[in-house]
Amino acid sequence: MIDKDSHAPWLPRVPHPADSPALPIYMVIFFFLGLAGFAAHGLSDGREALVIASIVSGVFFTCFLILFAIYWTGYLLKGHANWQAERQADFDGPSTGQ
Repeated sequence: MIDKDSHAPWLPRVPHPADSPALPIYMVIFFFLGLAGFAAHGLSDGREALVIASIVSGVFFTCFLILFAIYWTGYLLKGHANWQAERQADFDGPSTGQ
């Protein structure tokens, strides 16, 4: 009997996480929440409100920066994987008879 290979090349391709629209949407949301926290920082009257608004704004901007780094790392890794696949396809191309 012939065993079926579970890693057959005709299986559907799983999308790369960098192709997902969720990460950029979260980045934009956290950026605007950080701006809102910064605006609240300027509108605060008391010292306690100033400290809380600073912390909230800092947390939201930090989340934005972390998501930005994850997104661009994934984007760069995706580009590298595409380059590697193209290079491998060039090496596996037609034989030149050498």
